[in-house]
Amino acid sequence: MPTATVPRLPLASLMGFAASFAIASLSSPATAMTPTLNARVALVADHSSVVPGQSFKAGLRIVHDKGWHTYWANPGDSGLPTRFDWTLPAGASAGAIEWPLPERLLASGLTNFGYSDALLLPATLRVPASATAGSRFRATLRARWLICEEACIPDEATLTLDLPIEAEPRASIDAADFKATAARVPVAPHAPSGHSWRDATHVATQIDNADAMLRGATRIEVFPLTPQIVTSTRIEARLGPDGALRFRHPASEYFDRMPTRVDWVIGAQGEDGRWRALQVSLPADDARTP
Repeated sequence: MPTATVPRLPLASLMGFAASFAIASLSSPATAMTPTLNARVALVADHSSVVPGQSFKAGLRIVHDKGWHTYWANPGDSGLPTRFDWTLPAGASAGAIEWPLPERLLASGLTNFGYSDALLLPATLRVPASATAGSRFRATLRARWLICEEACIPDEATLTLDLPIEAEPRASIDAADFKATAARVPVAPHAPSGHSWRDATHVATQIDNADAMLRGATRIEVFPLTPQIVTSTRIEARLGPDGALRFRHPASEYFDRMPTRVDWVIGAQGEDGRWRALQVSLPADDARTP
């Protein structure tokens, strides 16, 4: 059973935000939750037993109290992304957080990117190939986050996952939530073409052949994964008759100069109401036209 140590930390002087559109709900937590400041958390996995050399998903489940939220990889106008620090057995490894499509969180003229309600932040863990059946795989996660309503509170928890290593892997009762979350984690399409460039006041982007990537979409949302490039307000993106996705958005007030590449996350909602996400990395420069 995961255990947690949760220190109480001082208030920060940031403002909270209301969600502009809801993310898909996860099922009711099947694992015991640990109370934290304005949320409950747990370290869960998609397997209840693992085998030597296996890769599997583990992640932080956060159930926010009503009105509270945490942040995405690019938090937007303010805030901080959640951080993971793993302690693993020798020979084991952990990948980066696999961020699901966020919400826009609005208040007091600011726009942030993050999550409310129930959230699962997965990562890929790998069991050492040298592990032996009959032993155990024990991983400890120190997770740190900023949780906000009208004020923001930095918080953290230290949680432990302890799984038996057996001859055959077994899926866990949380596996369905990992599958639902995976559908909202951006995937990179094969070699997308296009570019982003800055004019006097805006950043413009063209993604070629986007109609194939977004086929069946009834709604499109674009989020800047690269921070401090554009303002965090909603980006109006439209597919042209040539199949290219284009958008032009005000540059961030913190804008200095374009990096050599800019990463965008594109959410596409289908007719069934479900969202899927794409991550596109494009070359960028300070003055270019299509």
